[in-house]
Amino acid sequence: MRPRQGPFPGRLGGLAGSAYDPASPKILHRRPAPGEMTLSYRAMRIDDLAAALAVRLSTVENTVTPEELERDYGVTPASVAEAMRSHVKGWLCEESAAVIGFAMGDGSTGEMLVVAVRPEHEGRGIGGILLARVEAWLFAQGHEEIWLLANPDPQVRASGFYRKLGWQATGTMRNGDEVMTLRKADAAPGGRK
Repeated sequence: MRPRQGPFPGRLGGLAGSAYDPASPKILHRRPAPGEMTLSYRAMRIDDLAAALAVRLSTVENTVTPEELERDYGVTPASVAEAMRSHVKGWLCEESAAVIGFAMGDGSTGEMLVVAVRPEHEGRGIGGILLARVEAWLFAQGHEEIWLLANPDPQVRASGFYRKLGWQATGTMRNGDEVMTLRKADAAPGGRK
């Protein structure tokens, strides 16, 4: 495994058209179809970490075990909780009170740390909404440009996911991952490519 600065290495998310209001503390993804549950979004709390970790461990691309997270990245529930007390913030998506996706960013560095969605919920726009929440927060922290590390393999969904949402490859590689950036001006309403 490659060493990494932030918690929960790797990213994964779904993408579909969805309404998003960054000012709203809790938003509705879209009108549910008959029999479908409503998705809700909210800021993460420290007591959400176990559920978020379970989501990260459920992903089918860029898989990782709890032992690898701790050994290779220094990521434990305690280390993430400590980071959340100072410079890391996240949002999650729930369906019927169960966490089905989350995203986190580091306000001190401007890094988008993770987007993870349970495989059975991919393709519903959850990852894109969560990503947008963290992007807005990182920009509100004063960053004019934010960044992330992504697998450059075009066969990995995250590669196309970020590009479709306006993230640009920089040509810089870190430990086999591609550094991608998003400028605040490009993320503004109407600024997405």
